[in-house]
Amino acid sequence: MKISFIFTLLFPFIVFSQNFSDEDFIYMKRHEHIDVKLNKGDFKITKSFSESGKFLTSKKLYFANESIGFDSFTAVEDIRAYTYLPDEDKKIEVDYIETKRVFDNGIFYSDQESKNFTFPAVKAGAETHLEYNEIIKDPRFLGLFRFGTFVPTESTKLSIEFPSHVSIGYIDFNTSDYSINFKEEAKGENKIYTWSVNNVKGFQGEAQSESVLYYLPHIILYIKSYEDKGKQYNILNDVNDLYKWYSSLVDRIDEKELKKVHTIAEDVTKSLTTQSEKAEAIFNWVQDNITYVAFEDGLGGFIPRSASSVCDKRYGDCKDMANLLYEMLNHVGIESYRTWIGTRDRPYSYLEVPTPMVDNHMINTAIVENDTIFLDATDSYVPYGMPSGFTQTKEALLGLDKDSFKIIKVPVQSADKNTSDIKSILSMEDDVLKVSETRSLKGYEKVEFISGYTYKKDDKTEEEYLNTTLTLGNNKTKYDNISKENFDNKNSPLIISYDLSIDNYAKSVANKTYINLNIDRTLSKSKIDLKGREFSKKIDYKFKKKFVTTFEIPEGYKASNIPEELSYDNPNFGFKITHTLKDQKITQNKFIYIKTLSVNNNEFEVWNDFIKSLTRAYKKSITIEQIK
Repeated sequence: MKISFIFTLLFPFIVFSQNFSDEDFIYMKRHEHIDVKLNKGDFKITKSFSESGKFLTSKKLYFANESIGFDSFTAVEDIRAYTYLPDEDKKIEVDYIETKRVFDNGIFYSDQESKNFTFPAVKAGAETHLEYNEIIKDPRFLGLFRFGTFVPTESTKLSIEFPSHVSIGYIDFNTSDYSINFKEEAKGENKIYTWSVNNVKGFQGEAQSESVLYYLPHIILYIKSYEDKGKQYNILNDVNDLYKWYSSLVDRIDEKELKKVHTIAEDVTKSLTTQSEKAEAIFNWVQDNITYVAFEDGLGGFIPRSASSVCDKRYGDCKDMANLLYEMLNHVGIESYRTWIGTRDRPYSYLEVPTPMVDNHMINTAIVENDTIFLDATDSYVPYGMPSGFTQTKEALLGLDKDSFKIIKVPVQSADKNTSDIKSILSMEDDVLKVSETRSLKGYEKVEFISGYTYKKDDKTEEEYLNTTLTLGNNKTKYDNISKENFDNKNSPLIISYDLSIDNYAKSVANKTYINLNIDRTLSKSKIDLKGREFSKKIDYKFKKKFVTTFEIPEGYKASNIPEELSYDNPNFGFKITHTLKDQKITQNKFIYIKTLSVNNNEFEVWNDFIKSLTRAYKKSITIEQIK
């Protein structure tokens, strides 16, 4: 947005006159004011929140439940909450607020807490009113403000008041089509920036889309610098200041004893000669021996723990594992760097957003035989040489030394690296289709299967897990002789083999039998529902799948019909299916590819045409008939 006295941007979520009468709950207002004070270089920052909601019906009374989060960098004070019943002209105060620690299955220790309460006596027509203050303890964490939320809002406003010798930066996202008023004004020795918009429709996320930050209209504020006695002091003026802060945190690593770490590095590489072999061995050791657990505890969530401590305890979070790799690799002469990075859930660039909001992860970057290798040991199954899938396309901030850094992008891995090769032999025994199948998975195809098997299988049997994951044949499919090879071997494809018995699969009419060789119908349920769809479809990684399916024609039968070649060719996705007949065997060759990480809105129709064509192809059957 341009800095000007007042301006307007139009966007599709917002209109100047909006009827929300069909809604169950709305916000009448969502206002936030940030007060920035500065005294002798010390900032005192307070956010004041004021929200009012209204129940238009009694269908969604769960909106009466409220939770206010805070952590080591913030404090919540002066909560005032009550319900107002207009028909009775009655105000009922919230009289009990519970403080809880927030737990997450992926977090070992978190400093995140919340204030929780329920607005009393809510019903259709009831209004909820909430005011509270949030104390910001570090000037680098002003956070973001969302103009839209999950329900409609009649009045949305953000304002910030700050001394005129303080410079405030801001950058907005997803607002180019929005009607947002901006006002800049002076108040004594202070300045005030205000953004306001009325009648914002509710924002709803969509299945298989990017994170809401890619679409939700929001703004990030940050303190750039301040002047004192003619001298400028930078806080987050640009990415140089962000890196300077990150570097200062790295300097605080309590690294007392590295002898054990260095000994391990020497031991795992002593029989190896090339840098590539040594880097891979160290990466694999950290993956296999250090358990990933997340820590979110104030600055402890930003400062890596010592490599020696991580080695002793055998666990650590992303920054701990990145720092351990840094110490081990550099000790054996491999150039490596601690690297800050945001996952694909963050749509930000270091040059645009020089604040801690830009990233949420840490990896290691190694320069091995002139190749740049991104090493993320938090992904226990990704092979050496491939970045974690969720960091593809993202900017990486490499800490070269105390004062210098470099920003480079993590490349997208080609579909050729992520493959599934499926070979199947089919035969008929009475009315049962017998299948012997082997799957060979590489790259992210392997990582996805092993991750799912490890973390989602739970107490399911292997047959139950494969049945729900692969969904082969029909609901009568039974698995037998299941085996896995190279489950823990990162350098070789994962091999999964099994036998299937599929009852009631073939259809017989008179002397003809119809058999569909497409027991695997990958992507058949991937059609995008265009009704109300607004945002792009997210794809985790590019891939290729090759199927070779051989059907052995039973004795006394002959092939009377095999489908013609069917295909769909698009630069980003497509398929090709062919059938051949030779020596009483019908062989189907099927090839499916996805070469994009996103399907944009203007490609929805094309994508759906692809899925429809693939689904139609899946319905084609071979026909065999008895020989008279």
